[in-house]
Amino acid sequence: MQLAQIHAFLAVADSESFSLAAERLHLTQPAVSKRIRQLELELRTELFDRIGKRSLLTPNGRTFKPHAERILHELAAFRTDLSRQLDTPSGSLRFATSHHIGLHRLPQVLREFKIRFPLVELDLNFMDSEDACAAVLANELELAVVTLPELADERLACEPVWIDRLVVVLATDHPLADAGALDAAALLEQPAILPSRGTFTRRIINQTFAGAEDRLRIALETNYLETIKVMVAANLGWSILPLSMVDATLRGIPLRGLEVRRPLGIVTHRERTLSLSTSAMIGLLRERAEASREAQVKPN
Repeated sequence: MQLAQIHAFLAVADSESFSLAAERLHLTQPAVSKRIRQLELELRTELFDRIGKRSLLTPNGRTFKPHAERILHELAAFRTDLSRQLDTPSGSLRFATSHHIGLHRLPQVLREFKIRFPLVELDLNFMDSEDACAAVLANELELAVVTLPELADERLACEPVWIDRLVVVLATDHPLADAGALDAAALLEQPAILPSRGTFTRRIINQTFAGAEDRLRIALETNYLETIKVMVAANLGWSILPLSMVDATLRGIPLRGLEVRRPLGIVTHRERTLSLSTSAMIGLLRERAEASREAQVKPN
C-alpha cells in the first residue's frame, strides 16, 4: 500500500468524483483511477460504487476511510516529532493559499524557502480563502496564506504580510475608461463582474457600495481573479481588482474619495503547536512583510 494510493482514495471519497479528485491532486483522472484500482486489488475489495456522475464509498470503503485518515495523521505526527528532534525543518509542509496569492505573491517566497530548507517537501493546496481559513480552524491545515477575513474567528491568528490596493478595472474601450476617477453611482449603471458572494474580497466590495450593493448589475460571479481580469478585458463588465493586476489590457481607475484595500497574510490556529517547517515558512513571510514596509518608507 502506497501513500499516493491513500491520498487518491481520500480525495475521491471527499469529493465523490474522480475528476474533482484529480484536480485537487494535480493529476490526470486516469492516474487517480489507476491508484484506486491498485488499492482495491491490494485490499481485495471494491471501494467505490460509480453511480451516475458520483463515486460513492461502498460499505467496505466506508470502513477503510477512518483507517486511511489515521495512517496519514500518524505519519504526519511522526514527521513532526522527527523534525523537532533533529531541530531542522524537514518532512512535508502542507498549506493552503488562494490562486491569486499563489500566482502573484508566493513564487519567489517558495523559491527562497526551498533554497534555505531543502529537506522540506512543499505540499501547496489552492483553495478559496474562506475554505482555507475553515480548514485551519478544523485543524486540517497548520497554515494558510490568504486574503484575511475582516472579522476572524477568535481561535484564528491572522497576520498581514501584504496589502493589496484595489481599483476599479475596465476594458480600454469601456465608456468610462477615460475617467480620472469614478463615483460608485456611475458604476451601478454598468454590468459588473465580481468575486462570488461570501468571499472576503466580495465583502470588501459590498462595503464600498454600502447601502447600494443590491443595485449592482452583476453579469458574472467567480472566485478566480484571473478569470475576472480576462472577462473585464473583453469588455463584458467592470470589476474591482488589485492594482498589481492592471496591465495594458485594462484601465485601473480609483474610486473618488475612497481607497479600497485588502490584507493578505498568514492564518494559523492559536491553540495549535506549529511544526518547525511551518514556523520556518512564517518566518520567511515575516521577512517579506518587513522588506515591504521598509520599501514603502524608503525615500526616493
